[in-house]
Amino acid sequence: MKKILVPSDFSPTANIGLKLAVPIAQHTGAVIHLVNFTRHPITTTFTAMGDVNTKVDDEEQRYILQLLHANKVKLQDLVDQYKDQAKIEFSIVDDEFRDGMDEYLEKESIDLIVMGTSGEENLKEIFIGNHTEQTIQVSSCPVLSVRDGFTIQSFRNIVAAVSCIDDDKIRDGLSELYKLAAAFKATVHIVHVVDPASDSSRDMNEYLSSLAVNSMLVPYTINILEGHDQVETVMQFSQEIRAGLIAVIKQSPKRAFRIFSNHFSERIIKKEGRPVFTVNTNNKSNEMKS
Repeated sequence: MKKILVPSDFSPTANIGLKLAVPIAQHTGAVIHLVNFTRHPITTTFTAMGDVNTKVDDEEQRYILQLLHANKVKLQDLVDQYKDQAKIEFSIVDDEFRDGMDEYLEKESIDLIVMGTSGEENLKEIFIGNHTEQTIQVSSCPVLSVRDGFTIQSFRNIVAAVSCIDDDKIRDGLSELYKLAAAFKATVHIVHVVDPASDSSRDMNEYLSSLAVNSMLVPYTINILEGHDQVETVMQFSQEIRAGLIAVIKQSPKRAFRIFSNHFSERIIKKEGRPVFTVNTNNKSNEMKS
C-alpha cells in the first residue's frame, strides 16, 4: 500500500477520515493524499507548492481566489496537525466531487480511500447517495468509511462479509483486505450468511477456506452463519468477537437507481459504529478490462 486518499471538505466528519488514515499510513508506510474538490475557473489544481496569488481583475474570480486561498490554509493546518506522524501531501482539485474523484483515482493510482461518514442522510442523499456511497460506486480501490469513536487497537479482529459471487472477484476482494490485515497483524473472520433452511454450510466452508488460502489470509477463520437478515447477523457476530472493522466484498453497478436499492454495505455503514472496508468488485473487473 503506497497511496491513501482522504477527501476533505473541512467538516468534522471529513476530519475523522484523516484521523484514521494517519495510523494506517504509519503501519503501511503509505503517503496520504489529502484532497479538497472545489469547482473553480482559475486553474486545474492547487497543491502544497502551488501559487494561489494569481492576479485577477474580475470580482467573482477574486472571491474564488480568496476561497481557494482559505482552503489551502485549512489543508495546511490539517497537515500540520499530523506532520510528525505521517507523510501527507495536499491539493485542491478543480471539479465536482464525484467526477473529480473518479479522475483523481485513475491519475494517481490510489490504493485505499479513507472517508469520514455521519451515517445519516438528507433528502438529496436519499436520491443520489452521500459522498461515501458515490465513492464506492466509482472506485476501483477499497473504500474505508469511518464514524467517530473508533479505536485502532481493535483492528486485530476484522470481519469479512462475503456473498456468493464469482470466485475471482471474492479472491480479489480478500487480497485487497490482506494488505490492511497484514499491516495490523489482524485475524480475518470470513463470514457468509445462509438461510436457516440451507444445507450447504459444509460446502461453503471448504469453498471459502480455499479462497482464503489463495488470498494469503493468515490467520483467518471461516464462519457460516444462519440468519434471515444478513446485516443484522453480521453485526451481531462482529459484536460478539469485538471486531474493530467490517469488510464488505460486493458487486454494485456504477449507475443504479439508488432510491430502489438497499445495498449491504450502505446498511452496514449507516447502522454500524465500526469502520467499514468496502471492495466493489464490479469496478475492479472494469478496471482490468480497460
